[in-house]
Amino acid sequence: MDNIGRFASKKPQIKVYYNENIKNIEYIKEILLGIEEEGIPYQVEDKQFGSAVEIAHEASLESTLGVGIGIDNNYIVLHYNKLKEESPIFKIKFISEDKQKRSLGANAARLVTRMPFKEIENLG
Repeated sequence: MDNIGRFASKKPQIKVYYNENIKNIEYIKEILLGIEEEGIPYQVEDKQFGSAVEIAHEASLESTLGVGIGIDNNYIVLHYNKLKEESPIFKIKFISEDKQKRSLGANAARLVTRMPFKEIENLG
């Protein structure tokens, strides 16, 4: 019997989940660049159903780092696994400027490293 999978540890990374309504993931590139700039690994995955808040919370629970981002066609949400689903850390509009999206991604990484957050102007 092969027990390798049973003992395999999950790779520490931020989970980024997007709703299937997002047809072009090019729109989330700035979020990923923000995470990369802070040097934290991430994994992107599409989810069939759920609002940005719901899938961000799910992502945070499934992330070994406890940090998740959820994206639907209305909002981009940063969540932490110690918070209630309805209480995310940041919530910005999907149509936010690239600078705001990049800052949200950087803040996801900074949550992991316990660094001060970057300012995100004009929260949605």
